[in-house]
Amino acid sequence: AVFVSLFGVLRTSVEKEITKRGASLAANFAGSNGPLLLRLPSPEDQQRLEYNIHALAADPDVLDARVSDHRGIVVASIRPEEVGSVLPAFFLATDAPTVFTDHERHAYYFRAVIRYGSVELGMFVLSLSSQPLETALARAMRYAVLFTSGVAVVMCIFALLFVRREVRPLQIISSQLAFIAKGDFTQRMAEDRKDEIGELAIAFNVMLKRAQLFFHYVDKMIIERLIADESLTKPGGRLHDLGVVFGDMRGYTAISNRRTADEIVRIVNTYFHLFIEAVAYNGGVVDKTMGDAIMAIFERGDTEDFEGHKQRGVIAITAMKASCRVLNRFLRQRAARGEHLDIEPCEFGFAMASGKAIVGNIGSWRRMDYTVCGRVVNLASRLEGLTKHGEVIIDNFTRLGTTHIVRSETLPPVQPKGFSEAEKVTPHRVTALMDDEAQRMRIFLKRIFTFSFVQEKLLPSYLPLGEQHPWCTQAEIDLLRIIAETPIEEFFNRVDPATGEAIAAPASS
Repeated sequence: AVFVSLFGVLRTSVEKEITKRGASLAANFAGSNGPLLLRLPSPEDQQRLEYNIHALAADPDVLDARVSDHRGIVVASIRPEEVGSVLPAFFLATDAPTVFTDHERHAYYFRAVIRYGSVELGMFVLSLSSQPLETALARAMRYAVLFTSGVAVVMCIFALLFVRREVRPLQIISSQLAFIAKGDFTQRMAEDRKDEIGELAIAFNVMLKRAQLFFHYVDKMIIERLIADESLTKPGGRLHDLGVVFGDMRGYTAISNRRTADEIVRIVNTYFHLFIEAVAYNGGVVDKTMGDAIMAIFERGDTEDFEGHKQRGVIAITAMKASCRVLNRFLRQRAARGEHLDIEPCEFGFAMASGKAIVGNIGSWRRMDYTVCGRVVNLASRLEGLTKHGEVIIDNFTRLGTTHIVRSETLPPVQPKGFSEAEKVTPHRVTALMDDEAQRMRIFLKRIFTFSFVQEKLLPSYLPLGEQHPWCTQAEIDLLRIIAETPIEEFFNRVDPATGEAIAAPASS
């Protein structure tokens, strides 16, 4: 009796799945092809209708599929010879069921009225083989012979459920490991179990928290480079073409005298968030942050054009400067309205130099840094010292490789500290971007000045909960307006760091 009952349940279940699938296919086809039937006899729509109906033939369970017009005449079919014939009367009857069973042909028939709005345009008839049902029942018969009682069946079901319960956490771990391999350490496992899987979940989450914390301090791009080329993990270095970028805050001492330590850290972090995004977006690596200063490097890729790293570095450094000016203008507008924010506008100067430098692992086995050293690093640092009014200064090697990206003016030659008279360099101040690059710059700025940035970095701490969302929305609109309306040249003006007012540039050579 148990066997007969289970057999009946199985048959009913499989039959329901087949009829459910067939009814769904028929309804979806009828719903999506109504416009095509409405426009017949358009050759293009006729062709599309035939294509759609022949697409069903790819399903091995489909025996036949026909579309008729409102008169019952077949206009499209898997079998071309049926086109022009009339559907059997029992398909066209208004009270006919939507599902027919033909035991002689081992088939199920599904009918669906094709409508456009409330107008009936025709009929879609789909035939599916009942062979899957018969195959499933035959398989069940073979399995049923192996089980001598209903108790064995119940035990098997419980065993399957138990295995599923035990395997599911391992499947979750497997899927999370795939995300971790891509550098996503935000994944977490549920810790609600009290067995070995629960202990594994706790240990797994601890590992992820530590890894996530680790990558707050180490640039992921460095790790990816070391993984891609394991020779870079060995002590030592190599001479490589690269660009070095330095940025430093102007007027830091004055700000530190009137702000608390927490406020200073928040201010610096807000600006550094923008700068690091610009570096990462252009394939650079933040080598280090030093208080209110930042250093980034742009290595030439093995398959990259000789000037490619210079171009990426210049695009990044101009994006850093532009994002700084956008934020400063926003903060000053808010301050002019009498609004008190937790951060205040700060000016940064930037410089970049290009050339060859030693790239490698410097330190000991206890503490190793993947960093650069050489003349070009010193030059970039010295040029950054010339940016007292928030300029962007590049050396001549960088300028020669980026003339199609930036406009610049030549400054008088200088002898940086540590350089001989014969090693004088000619710096160049970036004054604007070429039109195409300016447009790409505005797109990038819109990408980083998002609602989430406003909410995380700029939202005043004193605002009540109900006013926070409107404030962030309006702030985002103001930022986007500044990005769109500010002339690109104003992002690179020489300014008074205290007031943000533009000042005249000294005469260029």
